[in-house]
Amino acid sequence: MTRSIQLGMAWCGFIFVAVFFPGLIITGFFPPIPPGHSAAEVAHQYQQHANAIRAGCVIMMIAVGFSLPFSAVVSTQLARIEGRWTPLCYTQLAAGAVGMVAATFPLFFFMAASFRPDRNPEVTQAINDMGWIPFIINWPPAVCQAGAVAVAVFSDRRPDPIYPRWIGYFLLWACVAFTGSSLLLFFKHGVFAWNGLFPFWLAATFFGSFFLVMTWGTIRAVNRQFAPQSAEAESTLQPA
Repeated sequence: MTRSIQLGMAWCGFIFVAVFFPGLIITGFFPPIPPGHSAAEVAHQYQQHANAIRAGCVIMMIAVGFSLPFSAVVSTQLARIEGRWTPLCYTQLAAGAVGMVAATFPLFFFMAASFRPDRNPEVTQAINDMGWIPFIINWPPAVCQAGAVAVAVFSDRRPDPIYPRWIGYFLLWACVAFTGSSLLLFFKHGVFAWNGLFPFWLAATFFGSFFLVMTWGTIRAVNRQFAPQSAEAESTLQPA
């Protein structure tokens, strides 16, 4: 794979963040609709901001599409670490693909809730719950993705590793932060509710930081791979 293609795919991580979070802000879901709101309050928000919610959801759906090429190029760099047998590369790629679906599916419920905002408020509230709960609690793909990359980073024994080791430690902390949403089903108020410190604010911070840090690390890795003094670059230029 050429340097320019890999760099373009790496920049998709930054584009994802640059498009996804503005989309979330446009919907008015930043911060999220509180889970403790009554059916009438939830329905009122969809009625008052229906077009903004529709537009924001479409923007977020577009953003999610950029996550897949980003995951693929990260796997390409992990394969350089692993060599012939690449289970961590496959784990990271599969988790990235599942994560793309997991991030997209809740958007369909938000879209459906905004499509007919004048329906029975209790129905709108139920659809809203069906969007927010999987949107916030779907941490297993993210943990698998970040965990696979972290293990690969720590297993890189070369003097000049492909990813800096501090990225591995950052990813371990990200794994911990992602699991903060596990208790959201038991709380409608406070730090463990879906709009609380642990499920939303901390997880969202690490979620966005994951893409930005890995974008930087992957661009660095690609540029070093194709640097003139790199043995891999020299082998790539050799005639078949």
